[in-house]
Amino acid sequence: MKETGKGKRLEDRLLGDEWADWQPGTKGGSSSDAPKSLFICFSFLVLLLVLLGVWLFWYLALPRFESFGRGFTDIAGIVFCIFGFLTAAWYLTQVLSAVLRVKLAPSFIVRRLPLRIFLTGSVKLAGLFGVTRDRIGNSFVKFHNDLMYATRTGRGSKKILLLLPRCLSADVRAKIKELSEKYQFTAYTAFGGDEARKAIKDNRPDAVIGVACERDLISGIQDTAPKMPVFGLPNKRPEGPCKNTSVDIEELEKIVRYCLNV
Repeated sequence: MKETGKGKRLEDRLLGDEWADWQPGTKGGSSSDAPKSLFICFSFLVLLLVLLGVWLFWYLALPRFESFGRGFTDIAGIVFCIFGFLTAAWYLTQVLSAVLRVKLAPSFIVRRLPLRIFLTGSVKLAGLFGVTRDRIGNSFVKFHNDLMYATRTGRGSKKILLLLPRCLSADVRAKIKELSEKYQFTAYTAFGGDEARKAIKDNRPDAVIGVACERDLISGIQDTAPKMPVFGLPNKRPEGPCKNTSVDIEELEKIVRYCLNV
């Protein structure tokens, strides 16, 4: 398991305002665990707002369209209806694929036209209801993984790169090393987004698995998913953010086995 950033001073990240729902000294650690239905719920609300915005634009622009003649108005109306129908169908195929674990959405849609474009809106909308971005992020990562499973994206990969944060506990690192030796994949500890991108460029994997906090996973998925299959696995923070974190080893092995098709 490769380590990077040697020679750097590894100080604990300042806790508190940077992390919602965490105060230094809080017992029980920091957890953002949430079901994938949370992201689905808020992304659906974002979809409704988008369709409402399209309808409002049509309503306000209708007098202008009518000034060009009846035929132009009819064509414009058909175009708006087709856009609304295709947008709703695009959303539903991906959601139903993830929920039912059935390949309804083509892999191309998942890679190039994914629901992650609704993530920013979902985070902002959820904030109005008191839901933290980390909980939405946790929910989104689970949704994203299930969508990858359903569409068979990344299955049969021959070369896997596992990106790890530097805050994992020594015990967890030992277990991951055993796993990497068992399945012969590369585990790489990156100390930031630039090093993670360089690791991907240097290793040229067929699929990437990222272990990190929700906000780093979201950034990594948005950056990497259009280029290659990527799975996310949120870390667990029993002592708070960035300190002796852990990860679900069984879930990690499940993702590895899926990618290798073993």
